[in-house]
Amino acid sequence: MPVPGAAAPRRRRSWVVTTIAALLGLVAVLVTVLMTVPVPTTATALLALGIDGAQEITLVLLVAGLGLALAAWRRRARAATWLSGLCAALMLVMTVVPGVALARTASAEGSTVSLGSYLGHGLSLGSGRPHDARTLTYATVDGTGLKLDYLPAHGKARAGGSRPAVVYVHGGGWKIGSREDGYPWGTWFTDRGYAVFTIDYRLLPHADWQTGPGDVKAAVGFVRDNADRFGVDPSDITLFGESAGGHLAMMAAYTQGDPMFPPTVPHPDTSVRAVINFYGTTDFDDALAHSTAPGLIRAATREYVGGTREQQPDRWYASSPVHHVRPGLPATLSVHGRDDRLIPPSQLRLLDAALARAGVPHRSVELPWAGHLFDLTRGNLATQVAGGVIDRFERHYAR
Repeated sequence: MPVPGAAAPRRRRSWVVTTIAALLGLVAVLVTVLMTVPVPTTATALLALGIDGAQEITLVLLVAGLGLALAAWRRRARAATWLSGLCAALMLVMTVVPGVALARTASAEGSTVSLGSYLGHGLSLGSGRPHDARTLTYATVDGTGLKLDYLPAHGKARAGGSRPAVVYVHGGGWKIGSREDGYPWGTWFTDRGYAVFTIDYRLLPHADWQTGPGDVKAAVGFVRDNADRFGVDPSDITLFGESAGGHLAMMAAYTQGDPMFPPTVPHPDTSVRAVINFYGTTDFDDALAHSTAPGLIRAATREYVGGTREQQPDRWYASSPVHHVRPGLPATLSVHGRDDRLIPPSQLRLLDAALARAGVPHRSVELPWAGHLFDLTRGNLATQVAGGVIDRFERHYAR
């Protein structure tokens, strides 16, 4: 004899499972759209940044969809089973297709990718402050010290006792960010025998189109002047910047000796041997014309140069690294996500063509299914490919 009221709790549980499955399906569809469809507005472009920086969310949704489908099937909730199953199928495609594309790129670039790193560290944002990091002042401006963190190299030094150095410049639209953003890549480099210096620089609105490159040059000059103190080779310094930091790294490297962009404090030499640019702006005109978030680009560049293109044409022109390309520049590596919604990959192509015309040693790599901030999480496939590309570049050009 049936127990009175027994069917009602079962129906309620089925309704709850179906609702969860529907919400999961909506999230899966949203993720797919953000990963595959050009976003038409600034608001959706900002939302896409989260997906660009953590594509491993598709793997999480895949596992969640499979688990929910199994639970719904056991409860005989047909609608929930179908919804969660379709979610899992969609996320399987969105996990496998980018993975295969990035694996092919890794093979073409001589890199390797590890499924274990992807599964174990794909969503990790990296380590905190390294235990052996030391904070130092590299320049003083108007009584305020500009800081850097020195991360000592690990492992054996070269035969002569010196080490290569990396000066890391953080991103953040010239307005936010700090030297701490460089810890994940910094520890990656120190494990490979580099001494790393992650720097702060003056941010908007307390900076302008000259102070950013000037601060970066001052940091490089500080490292060069104290090379013996840090045990580094002053002739083997690489500038590495991401996003706005990539722009500033190129500006500092490409305007060596230019009186328009002096170092913040005097140094006899602020040159570097190589520069690594991750998804940095190379040409303001092209960035504004092709970004899917032109409002953000327009606002950021206007604040950076102190006006619009029409109001400050000379500053606008001078602030684009591509306009400073000439023979004899440091070897340059540029890495850009092919699906970058903020800084369009055409930025990399323009710079690549200019460097080729000038005969500057360079490598330019576009990563499929990768967007702005693709290396935000440490174990993802795009970051692994990028690490291999850096290794190959440094072996070929920077040592």
